[in-house]
Amino acid sequence: MPELPEVEMVRRYLQATSLFQTIRAAEVKDERILSKVAAERLAEELAGQQFSCVRRHGKRLFLKLHDSLWLALHLGLTGRLIYLERGAEEPGHTRLLVFFEKGHKLAFDDSRIFGEVGLTESPETFLLERKIGPDALQLDREGFLEIMSGRKGLIKSALLNQSLVAGLGNLYADEALFQAGICPNTRGLDEVQHRALFFWIQEVLRTALATNANLEMLPNSYLLAHRYPGGTCPRDGALLRREKIGGRTSYYCPEHQKLRPRQI
Repeated sequence: MPELPEVEMVRRYLQATSLFQTIRAAEVKDERILSKVAAERLAEELAGQQFSCVRRHGKRLFLKLHDSLWLALHLGLTGRLIYLERGAEEPGHTRLLVFFEKGHKLAFDDSRIFGEVGLTESPETFLLERKIGPDALQLDREGFLEIMSGRKGLIKSALLNQSLVAGLGNLYADEALFQAGICPNTRGLDEVQHRALFFWIQEVLRTALATNANLEMLPNSYLLAHRYPGGTCPRDGALLRREKIGGRTSYYCPEHQKLRPRQI
């Protein structure tokens, strides 16, 4: 599933291609992509408008139509937004197609249909209604400590909980824990661990953005370059451990991410 860096790259792509063009029409090709809005209303609201700005919060995208209406998007597992020049062929799994007046189009392509398209009066309203926490890159250290301190559950599960902090998914949560030397099975981090984890969350996300979210361009010292069955730790050469934690497949080093006895 696309995580914060991947979704941020989509935001930048939309900003570069799809703003300030009058929308001639919108066609919902598969209503399963819609969230709490009828196809007719979505098409009606988009016609004649322009996307004037695009915002990202965590894994969510918001395209502004006017002061009290935004298009809300979630890419799900396989969603893609593709800007089509005049005459370009439509992607094979297009669920929503936006037609601009000059002949260009914007397609929401989603093969597995886990993505979402909806309307909201504002991103703030949407986030409040969905109980989505602060964005991982907009959160300061003290805010992170306030959210995480005192929590007794597994730290990996907490990092994936979008109501606590929005934007992290399975890959970047594993990476931040790896860099901080914290076992994903840990319960009840101390303040030193929380501070280290906050630092590495920021560092990992910013590094991913600097590579345009291209995992192959991440440093070889990162877990993600070795995160596969049989992979070894780039720090100490230990065979990486692979196990289900909180329902997600997790990778970590059993040597430098050892579980402390009091944190089991």
